[in-house]
Amino acid sequence: MARNISRKDFLKKSGGYAAGGLGAAAVGGTAYSYLGNARYKSEFPVVPGNHVALKPNGKKVLVLGGGLAGLQAACEMADRGFEVTILEKTGVPGGKLKAWKDLHFARKYFPDGYVREHGLHGVWGFYKNLREFLARHKVGLNRFDSDESFYYFISNYTERNWLIQNKTPHPTWPVPFDRLQMLLIPGMKLPSTGGPMADLAGTPGLLRSLLKLWGFDYSDREERLFLDTLTFKDWAETVGMPPEYLKHYFEGVAEMGYFMGTEECSALAIANFIRLAVTPADARIDYYEWPPDETFLNPMIKHVIEKGGRIVYNSEVTGFKLNNGRVVGVSTNEHIPPGRVRRCRVCGNLITGNQQHDHCPFCGAHHDMIETVPAQEKIARYHEADYFVVAMDVPGARKLMSTFELRDRKYFNNIMNLSTATILCVNLLYENSDAWERRFPDRDYWNAINFFPTGFKVLGFTSNWSAKQIPQLRSKKVDLIEVQVAQWQQFAGSSFREIAEAVHRELKVVVPGLPEPSDFYINRWDTYTGFRPGDERNRPGIQSPIDNLLFIGDWVSVDQHSVFMERTNVTAKMATNLLLEKEGQSDGKIEILKSGTPDWMVDSLSLFTSVKV
Repeated sequence: MARNISRKDFLKKSGGYAAGGLGAAAVGGTAYSYLGNARYKSEFPVVPGNHVALKPNGKKVLVLGGGLAGLQAACEMADRGFEVTILEKTGVPGGKLKAWKDLHFARKYFPDGYVREHGLHGVWGFYKNLREFLARHKVGLNRFDSDESFYYFISNYTERNWLIQNKTPHPTWPVPFDRLQMLLIPGMKLPSTGGPMADLAGTPGLLRSLLKLWGFDYSDREERLFLDTLTFKDWAETVGMPPEYLKHYFEGVAEMGYFMGTEECSALAIANFIRLAVTPADARIDYYEWPPDETFLNPMIKHVIEKGGRIVYNSEVTGFKLNNGRVVGVSTNEHIPPGRVRRCRVCGNLITGNQQHDHCPFCGAHHDMIETVPAQEKIARYHEADYFVVAMDVPGARKLMSTFELRDRKYFNNIMNLSTATILCVNLLYENSDAWERRFPDRDYWNAINFFPTGFKVLGFTSNWSAKQIPQLRSKKVDLIEVQVAQWQQFAGSSFREIAEAVHRELKVVVPGLPEPSDFYINRWDTYTGFRPGDERNRPGIQSPIDNLLFIGDWVSVDQHSVFMERTNVTAKMATNLLLEKEGQSDGKIEILKSGTPDWMVDSLSLFTSVKV
């Protein structure tokens, strides 16, 4: 069998390391990017061989968790003949992409109920495998127009009481000339000792640090684990990145993607994202069409059911049964206490006692989503299958592993050591308001759908749903603004109203014309994957030590360079291929694409630089 070689070894063997190799790589890479890569340059890559509808093979699969990873895996496995059952802890599918109706928020504008989401979610251009799945299932996206940009930064320069705006517009030239167009765009202007609008693009420290990030070779495990040992702030300071750039650019990126600052987020997390989004086409972003339950989630469930599968809601997996080293079944709802018990349909958490709540004390859903657990759901149930795929989030997997008979094994212990991230997702409704439009005028260079705030105490990534997702609100002079507060610890013990008021006060610093909000809601989520130093070492692989037990999700380790929702898709496809191999089934194997557009010019940077310091 031929030995697998790394990207760096391949480039060396191809002569890329020889003198003059960089110039040859640039010329060859430009030609290859322009003439080749047809499906990678497509917004929705097409892989004809992934379209299959195989006959039932008689094997049963239990997917534990109905989030994005679980639903995608269920679709792929059902298409390939497996009989799939999804066990979902909550009453709402989708996991971190879930959506549900709120009959109380903004009733004037949504008389049949407003579809609340877990938070705004985007689909990057480098999500090649997720986009292939979306194309196969005919799922559309809400595209950014050519004059719109996701990358809009507003820095609060409190030392001088200035607000500094920076925007990276979406390039319109074809690949690979879009990179040249990007070079012609003015560099990011940041506060500095020389004035509020100093351009740091030419500083040696910035260029050196960015080249290291762009040249990061994910396939080099040694470099990957090195970046996992320190925070991004520590790494950036060591390589000489200008502190202004760290504070006013990367802080915004860290809070948007990982819900923590650069002093907490691992250097690996930021390097992963920057390396994947280094080319303009891969850095573009689109949103799921609103509401995602109708456009994406429910169609996936329908697809599984049409293939003979099913989904069982309000079913928390509470234990495994093993026999001869294999899982033979799982139990659900074993530990629901007697007496009156209520459950939040959104987060699935149980609420005991008679205390009344105006919202779920765990996730913030309206109290209408809190339901009494009926007697039939208190009965512990047992489910058997041939294969078991854990598609839970990190808290769910940790809780399940704490009851596992083999928890003394290293693989399962590592799961227990993974961290999580928390956000407060604050939504404020402003009526009789054109404040956002006046602040960010349409058809103007400085228009905005969202912005990355840095230098603020409260504001995190901020978006106006009226600008892109629900434009009919704009015609009614309504702004629906969402703020993702990553620094949630400052609000420990605060009421939801106090949190909303604090967010509103800082919003008015950026959008001073905002009136008082007429309505608000807040979601709190403790379920996001953590990306702190050391997390990478603890991530389990898809295959567990038990042959018929697999793990998938954005927190699971794979050799393929991928992050966020792209990794949920990659792991779902890899797990499906593993089951096909175990069954000796050659038909239906899924072709998995590279995440991000193949780019020899950028790849060659790894020959000349290293992320190590």
